[in-house]
Amino acid sequence: MNLLNQVPIVNGAIPAILVTAGLLALLWLAWGSRRHLTRWVPVAFVLSVLTMGTFWYMAEKVWNLWGEPLPRRLYIYAGLALFGVLLAVPKIVALRRLWARLLVLPIAAVVVISAAGLVNQNFEYYPTVGSLFGDTGTAIKSLAQFEADKGAAELPIPPKPTTEANWSPPANMPSHGDVLIVHIPGPISHEISSDAFVYLPPAYLATPRANLPVLVLIHGVPGGTTDWLRGGQINKFMDQYAGAHHGLAPVVVMPDAGAKWQNYPPACLNSRAGQAATYLTQDVPNWVKKTFGAGTTSPRQWAIGGFSYGGTCAMTLAVNHPEIYPTFIDSSGESQPTIDQGHTVLLQKYFAGNAAAFAKQNALDVLKTRRYKGSAGVVTVGANDSFYRPQGVHVFRAMEHAGMNVRLEDAPGGHAWPAWRYGVYHNMDWLMGRLGVN
Repeated sequence: MNLLNQVPIVNGAIPAILVTAGLLALLWLAWGSRRHLTRWVPVAFVLSVLTMGTFWYMAEKVWNLWGEPLPRRLYIYAGLALFGVLLAVPKIVALRRLWARLLVLPIAAVVVISAAGLVNQNFEYYPTVGSLFGDTGTAIKSLAQFEADKGAAELPIPPKPTTEANWSPPANMPSHGDVLIVHIPGPISHEISSDAFVYLPPAYLATPRANLPVLVLIHGVPGGTTDWLRGGQINKFMDQYAGAHHGLAPVVVMPDAGAKWQNYPPACLNSRAGQAATYLTQDVPNWVKKTFGAGTTSPRQWAIGGFSYGGTCAMTLAVNHPEIYPTFIDSSGESQPTIDQGHTVLLQKYFAGNAAAFAKQNALDVLKTRRYKGSAGVVTVGANDSFYRPQGVHVFRAMEHAGMNVRLEDAPGGHAWPAWRYGVYHNMDWLMGRLGVN
């Protein structure tokens, strides 16, 4: 594995270098003759402010482009990038030497890259250099390769769930788990999905194998199945956890819940947009049990979690299907399924305008009519997330009123990976206790 790919870009020296380089580049682009300083710099600045101000208003107030408000500082970063690009034009005209002119565009690019780095620091979506190019920082096997490496003779699994009390790590147990890229078909739901990923902990790879529970993790939208590997670094965390718990950790399944980036994501509902609820509650569990023999003892061995769109999914499925997912972690989810186009469009596209059909699957409506004695979960919200936090509090109160064993936790930061990772990382001991391992 290329060590350069693992260089962090959200902390350490690289972000500081980028910001310094960006400021110096912007100063160089702004510096020049009196005419440049008194005419072109103010013009470029005003154009940048007007453009980004207009874009902010349209994106946040008119189009709802992101599905939730973004921190205003992100628009400032983008405005600075635009300011640098606009300054490049008069700078090229003012410079006489060819070599100096050739430097202008690369220096303007430094400003843009620096601004992009600041945006990425907010979300921590790309944690390393390699993640910019699709490298999740871990070796990934195909299912066929995994089965060939282990062999059919390795498949038998103890009938009783493995716990720390009844598990003695075999000498052949590896020090880290495997990550597989797989395709999970939808024979019941007929959902079309992209590739999924599965993390298998060390205790699963040992001989004999442990009988382990399953944690299904849902990504955000926009986003995809690599999110939990890239931004969440879930396999590395699970390896660390397993290392401190005799190799024991859940089998982690990261399925596609966005139907290959459709314009109208299925939102983990059964609707005209797809049978995503059936896919995630029947097709995925059936395939996991058949393929890996995990989670076969009882529903108590199953949990679901997710962030943002995925948090809404986890909450929706746990409420509608407690017999499948009696345990859940909702990280920064919404109070109900939404799409960027708005609730009216959702009702029309998904339910032919039938609000009652939506209400039958909407968690807040369902919670008013059911009691949940065996369900337990955690709702985490970013302490600085002014948009999603009130929704999380609303969901928590509704669940508590319906009899769920649920707690509300403030996570660090806003609507970004520091808060999203917290839901799983901080609650792993509780989760393993719920799943019957601790």
